[in-house]
Amino acid sequence: MKNLLVAATLAAAVAIPQATRAQEKLLPPQELAAAEVYYHVPEPAEKKAAVYRLNIRQQNYYSFSPELCELVSLQFINAMKNKIADISPEVGKLQHLQEINFSENELRELPAAFYTLQALEQVDFSHNHFTELNAGFGRLRQLQVLHLNENKIRTVSPQVRHMRALHTLNLNYNHLEMLPAEIGKVRKLSDLSLSQNQLREVPGALFKLKELKSLALDFNQLPSLPKQVGKAKSLQTLLLGHNQLKAVPEELTRLSNLELLDLSHNQLTRLPAAIGKMQHLRTLLLVGNNIPEAEKARIRQALPSASIIF
Repeated sequence: MKNLLVAATLAAAVAIPQATRAQEKLLPPQELAAAEVYYHVPEPAEKKAAVYRLNIRQQNYYSFSPELCELVSLQFINAMKNKIADISPEVGKLQHLQEINFSENELRELPAAFYTLQALEQVDFSHNHFTELNAGFGRLRQLQVLHLNENKIRTVSPQVRHMRALHTLNLNYNHLEMLPAEIGKVRKLSDLSLSQNQLREVPGALFKLKELKSLALDFNQLPSLPKQVGKAKSLQTLLLGHNQLKAVPEELTRLSNLELLDLSHNQLTRLPAAIGKMQHLRTLLLVGNNIPEAEKARIRQALPSASIIF
């Protein structure tokens, strides 16, 4: 009986179709770049497992269907500029997916299976109808780049703290009024875009991010900044234009690596006394404020190497 079981197991292994074996292969970047791009689902079933790159851009798809989810070797999908309103739960089969672009579609939510795609590194869901950055994204531990700009997002789940590989997050043009303090635990975050929202405050924890280099907070409703702003030592670009700032904290001058500071179109009448400490500052935008001439002269003298626009 034991010999019969062994024989049956070996026979089953031999009988595994090539398609199934092919789907086990994850192409390295160089091979993936050279792989054929398919613009439709191939007919022969055995060929489906050899599809690594799919481009169905602007083909009037209304759904990312179960049929598309049979392309189990997919590592790249471009599905932008369709009319896709739903993604099949079968998407969980696409465990090799690394990069997807579903921008300019009609998506409002994602199936739970989407958050099982542990190989995902880059995701673009810009120009859709999402209302939250929900807790599911916290399960995507390999995700490095996430674009959710131009949606209808009002909330960011605290589970964002688990996105340990995330370095670029774009939430421009949404409806955010606040951020969770847990944003300060996304340790690799280096580029955070929050322009054109309705933020009235930002958590001090945000400025504890040691790798944060670019922070866009322009076109919001910020009346003030937390004193912790001075802890973001790696910041090189800080955009604060078009807010309601009447003053900026003295701690801002501790941003010794800052190269671009946009404070335009606020309600400022002066800058901190120690502004001259910001010796790496190359561009300072102050247009649209009510700064007296004497203060302008002081700022110019304190920052002789910077291009200052009043």
